[in-house]
Amino acid sequence: MEEPTSKAAALLLLLLLHSCLADHVFLSSQLASQVLVRSRRANQMFEEMKPGNLERECLEEICDHEEAREVFEQKDKTAHFWAKYLDCKGTQLTRTQQNIQLVRHCIQGQCISGQGLSYLGNINITKTGRMCQFWRHSFPHPINREFNVSEPNSILQENFCRNPDNRPEGPWCFTQDPTVQKEACRVPRCGQSFVPPTVAPRPVKDTQCLPSYGVDYTGNLDETLGGHTCLQWSSPQAVALSRDKEFIPEVTLDGNKCRNPDNDPEGPWCYVEVSGNITVDYCALELCEDPLTREEQTTETEGRERSVLGTTRKQLFNPRSFGGGESECGQRPLFEKKGVKDRKEEELLESYREKRIVGGDDAEVASAPWQVMLYKRSPQELLCGASLISDQWILTAAHCILYPPWNKNFTSNDILVRLGKHNRAKFERGTEKIVAIDEIIVHPKYNWKENLNRDIALLHMRRPVVFTDEIHPVCLPSRNVAQLLMTEGYKGRVTGWGNLKETWNPAARNLPTVLQQIHLPIVDQNICRSSTSVKITDNMFCAGYKPEESQRGDACEGDSGGPFVMKHPAENRWYQIGIVSWGEGCDRDGKYGFYTHLFRMTRWMMKVIEKTGQDEE
Repeated sequence: MEEPTSKAAALLLLLLLHSCLADHVFLSSQLASQVLVRSRRANQMFEEMKPGNLERECLEEICDHEEAREVFEQKDKTAHFWAKYLDCKGTQLTRTQQNIQLVRHCIQGQCISGQGLSYLGNINITKTGRMCQFWRHSFPHPINREFNVSEPNSILQENFCRNPDNRPEGPWCFTQDPTVQKEACRVPRCGQSFVPPTVAPRPVKDTQCLPSYGVDYTGNLDETLGGHTCLQWSSPQAVALSRDKEFIPEVTLDGNKCRNPDNDPEGPWCYVEVSGNITVDYCALELCEDPLTREEQTTETEGRERSVLGTTRKQLFNPRSFGGGESECGQRPLFEKKGVKDRKEEELLESYREKRIVGGDDAEVASAPWQVMLYKRSPQELLCGASLISDQWILTAAHCILYPPWNKNFTSNDILVRLGKHNRAKFERGTEKIVAIDEIIVHPKYNWKENLNRDIALLHMRRPVVFTDEIHPVCLPSRNVAQLLMTEGYKGRVTGWGNLKETWNPAARNLPTVLQQIHLPIVDQNICRSSTSVKITDNMFCAGYKPEESQRGDACEGDSGGPFVMKHPAENRWYQIGIVSWGEGCDRDGKYGFYTHLFRMTRWMMKVIEKTGQDEE
């Protein structure tokens, strides 16, 4: 009977021993303090550092870098916080209740104490009252060349002032003024009163606009936009150049005053002498906006122009100066001339009966034989799109040639034109032609400083090009063609080799292998105006899909200068209605692509082309 008793005693001893050891698994706080000696902080009840305890350790009290590291536990997060902490004077301000609030608000980004590295407020106006450009936009300044606004947790939000490059003057922004790239902002300073900035008022124009293109103008202005003094209308040079012109008899050509005797949509003009050559220049007079539907005062010949609903068409240009191609324009050798439609053509025609190319499709070979590639000589790269309008002339956007915010100011020696292309990257032997240009003419009223108004340029080829199945000109619109086709909801076709998607990094351009095309509906002008803060004029129109529509697409970087074309059903011809000009991003909800309204530029084109032809004789 002794064995059970000894077993019970052993079990009791084991339980007692376990109980004893359990009490001493963790050292008492007193013993622990003897093992891990560490200086105590004032708030001794919670003195041990705990991750995430930023409020107590670094705001209510001053912390050092090591203590901040223990809070964040990650090197990069610690470095990010520590830069803000130093900028917010977190290690300098003694901890009073007021200073605790100052440090807290600064770190939270509500105000600044130093350079404003942590500022996250919503001020978006500079010190001089300029509106800030949206960080994601490339117009007017190419922000994506300097900053990646698409990276996760980027502080570069909306168009708010920020200091991403640690500028001593504090938060700043790119401005919406093309003439001023960057400017500092006035943002709240911690502990100081603050009056929010306001937008500087636009200069008030003290002159009234001229109706009817200024045909009735009888003022005394005799100097042009280019600063040139007008020649006398009665001078031998002006008389010679005016011969055979269809001037409106009621317009009296007084002295050397600016006048509009030919109903030019660009307004009053005159002849001037520039570097020994006589040319045309426009005068600095404000014109009233002009709806395309108004009845226009016409010369006798213009009044005899046939309706666009017919199958015949009046030529706009003199072949002597324009070159060949106008009579056969818009009829593609491999399609219309053979009675064949391309695969996507019916979509355009269907929109009449009732994507810079993001979301587009590969174009069929020779389906856009007027498409031209502007190619930079050095370094060799795709510069812009363009279009062939005759065997001598090419049309593109002025900003492809001249745009100082992007350091663009090309001459004829900087650019080549490549025609007959389909594949972007390779030389297409047997079909492609590379041609030099000898003259670039940018519209004299092109406004790069504000809104790219009149974004158009003409390029004259050094030698006429021979038309082929892959090289063929597009037609230019008359007023009747423009009135018929430029209707809300009617679709046009845009072609180009531009980016397939929006990207922040210019070095990572996502360019297609072959020519892309997309069909985009024309948008009501009021919707165009309400979609942007940029001043929209009647020299522009916009196209694209609305946010609620299921279809997507847009033109994108690299498509600029290319054609927006529409097919005239009765004539079976393609007309270029617009030039790809600008947009805010690519294929964004509520944003549309903007195009130069080509019909409104035709009178200027006629003057320039005819003048060039006379110079060559």
